[in-house]
Formats: sequence, C-alpha cells, structure tokens
Amino acid sequence: MAKFINGAIGTFSGKVGSIIGSSWRNIHYMRGLPKKRTKPFSEAQLAQQQRFGLMGKFLLPLKGLFEIGLANLDDGEATLFNQAMGMNLPAVTGSYPEFTIDYGKVQFSKGGLLKPRGVTLTAGVQEVTVAWRPGVTPFNGHADDDVYVLLYDRELEVFYTTDEVVQRSVGEAVVPIDDDTVGHDAEVWLFCVSRDGASISETVYGGSVLWA
Repeated sequence: MAKFINGAIGTFSGKVGSIIGSSWRNIHYMRGLPKKRTKPFSEAQLAQQQRFGLMGKFLLPLKGLFEIGLANLDDGEATLFNQAMGMNLPAVTGSYPEFTIDYGKVQFSKGGLLKPRGVTLTAGVQEVTVAWRPGVTPFNGHADDDVYVLLYDRELEVFYTTDEVVQRSVGEAVVPIDDDTVGHDAEVWLFCVSRDGASISETVYGGSVLWA
C-alpha cells in the first residue's frame, strides 16, 4: 500500500483499473487489488481468524465507549477500536475451534486513576445494583470521579449500563435491564474517569450475577 499527496493523477477514492484509492484521517493511499488466494489457510491462520472474529463481535457495540475509556491513548496510527482489539485478544482462551472469552481479563479502559474497589453485585427485579467503596485519595481518586458501569448478557449478547453516569462518592449504581434477560447470567465491569476527563482508571471486573 502506498501513500501519496497530489500525485500525477491527483487524489481519488474508489477503483481505477487495478488500483484502489482511499483515505484515512486526510492521508491518501493507493493499493493494488488483492490477488485471489489459491492456497488453503493453515489451522494456525484459521485459529487466528476465529480469535479476531470472536473478540471483534464482542467489542463492536462498544466503539463509542472507547472514546471515553481509551481517550488518553494515541489514535494517530491505529483507531481506538483496533487498539482495544489488541488489548483484549489475550482474553480469548481455549483451543481452536473452541475459543471462549475470559471476561475477567477484558479491558475497556486504560490509565492510572484509582480503580473502583470492593465491588459487590445485587440482583433485583429487572435491575442490578453495583456497589463499590466510595473511598478516595488526594492524589489519584476524587469524590466526583465518574464511574462507568457495564453489564453484559452472555446469552443475548447485549450490553447494559446506567441511565446516567454516577460519581465515585455515591458508592453504587443501579442498572435497569429488560424483561427478556430474566434468568440470564451477566458479566459486570467498572472503570472511573476524572472530572476533567484527563485521568482514567483500568477496568475492574466485578464478577458474574444471575439476573432475577
């Protein structure tokens, strides 16, 4: 793939003969059409494709969340989604073709802000209460830090969160759920963001809860 600026044919987008023109972040590229593959994929290649596919499908609904949780990462060379993929591929466990996700290793954020601690989960009627210790430090954790809570219904492959972002000092957040999730297991994660958005914590896995 080649990068060009105002070449002899100018910038363009789309297919021209055997060349495809495109751009990303105002940088223009040219590349040739891919050749048809005749050699079958090896088992290692198939395994890698399946790992990418499994994690990509899981993370895809959260593209907007990465604008918050990974806001302190440089996205000049790779999109935040691609960086999230790189961070989370190690969470894919098992052997081909029976891969699964180790939810305890999943990360939606990255940074040095004080993480939520002492997380507990309580299932109610079409809701889950996620609680944490409201303790703060004068250095990297404040009462008005925002706490983002994420729940995942493994059976329906649906994410839930709070109606409004709550602050660290509140100590708990209530996540409403739909009636068709009753009786399903949910995975829970939390992370914090400072009041000015400059500092972010790593993600804390809160564990699993059976929705009542």
